[in-house]
Amino acid sequence: MFTRQKTHALTLIALMMLAALAGCLGGDDTTDTDPVDTTDVTDPVDNGTDNTTVDDRIDVGTITCGPDGSISIAGSSTVYPLATAWAEYYQEACDGVTITVEGGGSGAGAGRVCANSAKGTAVDIGDMSRDWKSTEASRGDDGYTMSCLSGDTTLEARQIVVAYDGLSVVVKKGGAAQTCVEGMGGLTVDQLRWIFSAETAAEMTAAGVDVSAAVPNSDGDDTTHLWSELSSDCPAAAINLAYPDADSGTYEYFFEAALHEAEQGFRAGEQSADDNVIVSALTGDETAIGYFGYAYFQENQATLTALAIQNDAGQMVAPDADTVRDGSYNPLARPIFMNLLVDADSLASTLPFLNYGLFTDAGQAQVGEVGYVSLNSLQEAQMYWGRYAHLLGMTAGGNDALMQDFCSDVSITLAGSSTVFPVANAWAEDFQELCDGVTITVEGGGSGAGAGRVCANSAKGTPVMIGDMSRGWKDTEATMGANGQYSCLVGDTSITVTQLVVAFDGLSVVVKQGGAADQCINGIGGLTAAQLRWIFSAETDAEMTDAGLDLSSVTPNSDGDETTKLWSELSADCPSAAINLAYPDADSGTYEYFFEAVLHEAAAGFRSGEQSADDNVLVNALVGDETAIGYFGYAYYQENQATLTAVAVADDHALGMGDTTATAVVPTAGTVAGGTYTPLARPIFMNVNNAEWDAVSGFLLWAFSGDGSAIISEVGYVPLDDATWQEMHKRIVAEGVY
Repeated sequence: MFTRQKTHALTLIALMMLAALAGCLGGDDTTDTDPVDTTDVTDPVDNGTDNTTVDDRIDVGTITCGPDGSISIAGSSTVYPLATAWAEYYQEACDGVTITVEGGGSGAGAGRVCANSAKGTAVDIGDMSRDWKSTEASRGDDGYTMSCLSGDTTLEARQIVVAYDGLSVVVKKGGAAQTCVEGMGGLTVDQLRWIFSAETAAEMTAAGVDVSAAVPNSDGDDTTHLWSELSSDCPAAAINLAYPDADSGTYEYFFEAALHEAEQGFRAGEQSADDNVIVSALTGDETAIGYFGYAYFQENQATLTALAIQNDAGQMVAPDADTVRDGSYNPLARPIFMNLLVDADSLASTLPFLNYGLFTDAGQAQVGEVGYVSLNSLQEAQMYWGRYAHLLGMTAGGNDALMQDFCSDVSITLAGSSTVFPVANAWAEDFQELCDGVTITVEGGGSGAGAGRVCANSAKGTPVMIGDMSRGWKDTEATMGANGQYSCLVGDTSITVTQLVVAFDGLSVVVKQGGAADQCINGIGGLTAAQLRWIFSAETDAEMTDAGLDLSSVTPNSDGDETTKLWSELSADCPSAAINLAYPDADSGTYEYFFEAVLHEAAAGFRSGEQSADDNVLVNALVGDETAIGYFGYAYYQENQATLTAVAVADDHALGMGDTTATAVVPTAGTVAGGTYTPLARPIFMNVNNAEWDAVSGFLLWAFSGDGSAIISEVGYVPLDDATWQEMHKRIVAEGVY
């Protein structure tokens, strides 16, 4: 049972968890709303119905035990202290459970959860203090499903953030190194690189490092690194190193964050997989410097000092709970992970263990005890609803009992963007199947209708509770306030709405697969934004030139006839066939986004072509004409990729493909969410009438859970990144009141 009674503004979440978890996990919890038993119990382990254990170290409260059996965990030495602490207390409360925890490094964690025998025997949970490498697993659209690429490639793991660590750059307390660095106010990242890297000064300069600024008192000798080179006030003593070995996620993270993966690697020093060896090396040498996880610094702060490091805002910041969690201790703050094997039987055992560690007061107290930083309330909510609850649905017992706590007897109405429609409709179908008393009506009509109907503008149709939009609000429709709040300017002007980002879309420029247009564009290598403007715009050549386009580059084979636009004008290798168009109608948010991002709202507007609010009409037009080109949302491309090709687009608004230095990028989940598919990636929205939260909050909390995110991927859009999810969850819980 999850009842983290913290000072978080997430009362709604806590109440739902309290009501649901006991039934979902199959334990013997009492109905007491406070699971932490504060009575004076002398027996350290009470294995009665409450599964409560209290000893002189920590009150673990009420633990819901999983089935009898074993759980195997291995991987990062950074995660090891936390995994061991959680395992110790969970086993004390759950007599029939045996947990084995091993180290071995993040590489072992990744390998062993994927049953890669080269890394050791297979485990249920792989611990990692770094992200997965592209050689180890491919990442799903949801951002946390990892499909194994080594070992058993049929396996998947789900990545769970369990705490935050701040790599601590440490020296002997009171020693010469501390005095030196504190005299300078701290170290810059470039100075860290110079201290630890085997690069020469010339190599660092070539990599973009201002060596004269980093090492203002350099002696010019690359074979030595002296403290006095950083400042004339520091001793002329060698800078000795002590740091983790190469199989450690800590090593790899520092290598990436501080050394920028310099091919020369680290200078020689004391290396070990055992952080205690590093501690001994540092305390025995006042001119040595090293690094390891925040937990080990916490454990050894009586003898070591953690140095302040300059962050991206130019501030010198030392690691502590606040700076690690809020990200100001960058670039050396990082999440640490447990990766759960996706297997129904394994999850039945590992999820109750994770529930204890991550979602109870006792488990979170242990995070602090071992020296790490616990998740904040929004991060915790994401791990619970976005990941844990979804994984629970993969077990034999499922997650219906948990998710049905979102249900109530209500009727919900949505209308608007055809781009948002597939998500809204799929969410509605699944939520109605989960909740017998819910009726949801979903209509299209375009983003203008979504904006109008949620504001009760009768000119757009009957009022709805949620208005779907694939563009932002126009200043003629609403005024914007803080926290995603909008006040209607048309219709009922007393209505305020909360805007929610529901997914990311990449407007896909599409042609018939294998057709003449496809072959032409492939031969060119894609299209630039400038070439797309020339193709779709009704502007004259003079107007486009005035707008900054270099038409000699955009259309290097122009025929000089502005009344026609031919594929051959883009390249002599393309056919002399007219470029026909198929695109959304003017009430569509997709139309408006393309008009803004590509045509730059040119007064001449679009050339004529097949226009429709129904994307299926556009698909038919494109499939029926191999010289046609069009665009619509990523979901419709995904749905029709057997017959259509998505064009690679380069973000150059002046030149053609023959002259641009921009890279042409095709829309994929990774390029859309990662921001490299520019200028055509965009968020899509639902806008909630703030008077209707009583009816819609359960639906939206469920929609933004892991179950809802899975549907986003299924219909062809890209789920939210972590930061956006957390902000949207905060808005839903606030219900328009800030």
